[in-house]
Amino acid sequence: MARRGSVRRQAAKDEIERPARSRKYTYHILIVCEDENTEKYYFQKYADRFQEIWPNETVYLRAVGTGRNSLGVVRRAIEERTALAEEARKSVDMTWAVFDKDDLDKSEGNVRNFNEAFELGKQEDVKIAYSNECFELWLLLHYRGIDPKDGPVPRVRLYELLETEIRKHNQDFVYEHGKNNVIDEVLKTDNVNTAIKRAAYLDNRHIQNGHAPIEANPNTLVYKLVSELEDLLSYYGYDG
Repeated sequence: MARRGSVRRQAAKDEIERPARSRKYTYHILIVCEDENTEKYYFQKYADRFQEIWPNETVYLRAVGTGRNSLGVVRRAIEERTALAEEARKSVDMTWAVFDKDDLDKSEGNVRNFNEAFELGKQEDVKIAYSNECFELWLLLHYRGIDPKDGPVPRVRLYELLETEIRKHNQDFVYEHGKNNVIDEVLKTDNVNTAIKRAAYLDNRHIQNGHAPIEANPNTLVYKLVSELEDLLSYYGYDG
């Protein structure tokens, strides 16, 4: 996204060109997550950063945790988008569903739901940020890369690797699944751009090999969502 120049210099022009009531938020983002704790907490941090830039006048980000499966997350995203649009009295600019593959490939019904989640997302313009096997892969990529040649990485192994990496910086850290302190530790690294590059590399390798999402282990499309958020932060926060 191109930078728009000085946000504050633009404000006076905006005041004239559009009604005041439309200035409260210029961009609406909805992120609906499978996880009710860690993922929601992670994206809420982005909502807080948008508020710090220019409170109530730039990006409104709503993060929702559901506890549902892959298909359920997409369905909930559609419901939440309708509700947010009615509340904001404008269309939602971007809607994302965030969920994990986990061990869904071990059940025929879960495989069907997983694949249908992508189909429904495409039909309803809900973007998918899945992780195979889990969101912790995205967190781990802030510390180190993963070679897809080494084959699939089970989520328990991802937990172990993530704890090992964080303990290099905080010896007292103990990883507990579902605890938000792992997000606080990861955000201290300021390595999001490196994580994006590492995730994009993994994704491109799976695309080249023709792997469907349920086969693409390790892989995470969270980098695409985070790239969008980082671009918006640069766009609205630029004061040059």
